[in-house]
Amino acid sequence: MKDLLTQLKSEIKGEILADDASLEHYAKDGSIFKVKPWAVVMPAEREDISALVKWASKTKAESGDPKISLTCRGKATDQAGGPLNDGIIVRFPGYLDKVIETGAGFIRVEPGVLWGQVFDAAGKFGEYLPPYPASYKFSTIGGAVANNCGGEKSVKYGSMRDWVQSVKMILADGKEVEFKRYSEKEIETKQTQSDLEGEIYRKMSDLLVSKHNLIQNSRLKVTKSSTGYWLYDLLGEDGSIDLARLIAGSQGTLGVITEITLRTIKKPVQTALLLASYDDLKKAGEAVSRVLALGPSAFELVDSYLIKMITKARPELTESLVKGGASPALVHYIEFEGEEAELKDKIGQARNLIADLAIRLEEAYGKEEQEKLWATRRLAAIIAETAEGEKKALPFIEDSTVPPERLAEYLGGLYEIFKKYGVEFSVWGHAGNANLHVQPFLNLAKPRDDEEVFELAEEVYDLAIRLGGAISGEHNDGIMRTPFLPKQFSEEMMQVFVQVKNIFDPQNIFNPNKKIGADLAYAKKHLRNEYVVEIGPP
Repeated sequence: MKDLLTQLKSEIKGEILADDASLEHYAKDGSIFKVKPWAVVMPAEREDISALVKWASKTKAESGDPKISLTCRGKATDQAGGPLNDGIIVRFPGYLDKVIETGAGFIRVEPGVLWGQVFDAAGKFGEYLPPYPASYKFSTIGGAVANNCGGEKSVKYGSMRDWVQSVKMILADGKEVEFKRYSEKEIETKQTQSDLEGEIYRKMSDLLVSKHNLIQNSRLKVTKSSTGYWLYDLLGEDGSIDLARLIAGSQGTLGVITEITLRTIKKPVQTALLLASYDDLKKAGEAVSRVLALGPSAFELVDSYLIKMITKARPELTESLVKGGASPALVHYIEFEGEEAELKDKIGQARNLIADLAIRLEEAYGKEEQEKLWATRRLAAIIAETAEGEKKALPFIEDSTVPPERLAEYLGGLYEIFKKYGVEFSVWGHAGNANLHVQPFLNLAKPRDDEEVFELAEEVYDLAIRLGGAISGEHNDGIMRTPFLPKQFSEEMMQVFVQVKNIFDPQNIFNPNKKIGADLAYAKKHLRNEYVVEIGPP
């Protein structure tokens, strides 16, 4: 690759890393996979990205080398292997990481900007961006859009896709274009263009119309999904098209995002929290259906396995959950937003609705009191990942979503699967969306354990699909779930996904082996033989 590196250095102004230590670092993310790139590019400006894409297109056309590819990377908190590849990694934090403009109701940023910067900038207007992930303290907005993330507020406010107004992106021809909702007349004008943008609008319009029934019938009956390509509401009844909703959740497979404009809203006046404990999963599942009608702003859960683990590591965090020495089967965190009188009314209604189901109910209105109760849920992933012992909590089936009314069935099915394998595990997540983060404890250094990764994954994904769910609610497909997409979607729908990829990226330059193209053998080939979380340098 020395000749290619020499060529690359002559094309861009930014820094290029190709030393072994750097390549080893960028071979990993928050997932259980390892894929070593041959170069890492830190773009100094947008022109660098355009030059890089043009170089990759030209070089790949001439050589056909599959390692001529570009995979964007933020802080690499991804748990499915999304920012890993054996080509070129394009790294953004520290580069293209500025807040460009902020105003009432919007914020315009570069992809490498951190969530903290967004909160600070929007906070000057008394506003915020609700679909923040649990990793908001160190993750980037570009990664959040690429994965279509959605955290604890998603039960009320939806996922990242619902907050994207527009996206600027470098296409495979090296040109930067803006995707947003365009009117039918504007689309017709774009379709007359002789460049790649014009071709995209011609072909995507045809695809969305000709495959309309197939696409709509393939829509999963869940409240959040980052599985496959999002095609369901791009075409408006008025003939408008919004491809920004497709870009959100496309995991960098269609181009390189350079700028994002997002909606923001006023911060809630106050919040109140109701902690509800249950001794039975079915009762907890019934409680979800009852409380959702009240419109909670957050509706989270942790299960008994996780509570016991946290009690062992940090007993002070579970004092409100473990009383009398007994750990409940499951705990709900139910939050409401509003004025004080409204909050007391909502909490009162929620109590009345689930009083016959819960074994214990606890209210919190003060900020400090709520934060203390929230600590167990918000630290769940960190405590699970840092548990002592050879076996680690592995993120490989951590993101399936089912219809909320099927949550109890899903939890019960999970427990049966893990009992069958004799594997310990922990569960937490978004009860209101029935989006669970499930992490079994395995040792990747043991041959039998690394086989169980994929055996367990298949059984859990089969369970979620059987219940009408999606195998990814917010963490996206990556290396882990791409091989299982043919289980989720029909062969005909998978071919539609192939068409979408080919329309935007005919040479397969952008983040290959995600969404389409990778089978189970590819995933197994790149499985780590250890698991240590590395967030990476600033």
